[in-house]
Amino acid sequence: METAKPIPSSFVTRLMDEAKQVGLSTDEYCRLLLNNESFYKQNTTTFETGSNPFKQLKGKQLNPSILSETIDAHPFTENALAGHINRLLPLKVGCRILWSMIDDSGIGPTPRQFRSTIASKAHAFRIFLKGTDENQARPRGDRLHSSFPTSSDAAVNRFLNQYMLRRTGTGNKYPTGALHDFGLIAISDSGTVQFTETGRKFTLLLNPVIDEGNFRGASFSADEQVLILSQVRSEMNREWKFMRHILDGIHLGSNTPTSLLSRISRRYGPGTKADWSNSVMPHMRSGVLGRMQALGLIKRTFTENRVEYRVTPLALVILEEDMA
Repeated sequence: METAKPIPSSFVTRLMDEAKQVGLSTDEYCRLLLNNESFYKQNTTTFETGSNPFKQLKGKQLNPSILSETIDAHPFTENALAGHINRLLPLKVGCRILWSMIDDSGIGPTPRQFRSTIASKAHAFRIFLKGTDENQARPRGDRLHSSFPTSSDAAVNRFLNQYMLRRTGTGNKYPTGALHDFGLIAISDSGTVQFTETGRKFTLLLNPVIDEGNFRGASFSADEQVLILSQVRSEMNREWKFMRHILDGIHLGSNTPTSLLSRISRRYGPGTKADWSNSVMPHMRSGVLGRMQALGLIKRTFTENRVEYRVTPLALVILEEDMA
């Protein structure tokens, strides 16, 4: 029988420090490592002492000269985006991970390689951001970690399919996923994941969370918001019409979840051309409100248990431009 070896005090100290860094007790952190083999394998690089899991995704750590290979692709135009796309920070994370995987000749990974790499990191982003959310006392609807998956395989797979990249089935050449739906990435004829020109510009822009370590404010910089808004307005007509429908409603006084749902029902509900069901409409409302908040178009205010929305100065400028 082998003699039990004592655990080095330096290792215990490291566990305690890393648990504190991600907002967990030492016991919870150890359980997480034991229950999630993929997380355990990534741990030594993901949670270096004094760093965070976004460290290797900072723009200054990556080489912009390898982003010369872009391809043409069209964003999703058949409808408004699905309601589960209610946060936008994963778009930036996905783009930076893709950047880190492109080789010196500008060729990206295969979809399988891309998904596998993101799967190995996604939950680490969540637990780190959960700690920062708690430290900053961010309210529920503003929490950065909420769009990243828990450690379960089902949650990680949903995240990959909804936010990153998923082929829709045998014989269908069009993939899905928010990165593709926004027209930021596409699959080349040779089967590699590449940036579009819009995606290249977007990934190069500084991000407050990844590049500046600012966990207090918005998840996108003003430049990022403007670029994505421009993409939506010029290339994603039905998504923009849905956003405008919501903006106009809030501006005219339909500024609560209930009143907005009534407004959506009249335009998109049962019996209309869109014919969204009663179960789909709340889902679509929540999704577009989350996207619009990330893009700096609306803000939320709370009065006791009541939430209200208001348009921002940026939204007012857009409304005035469209009316001119």
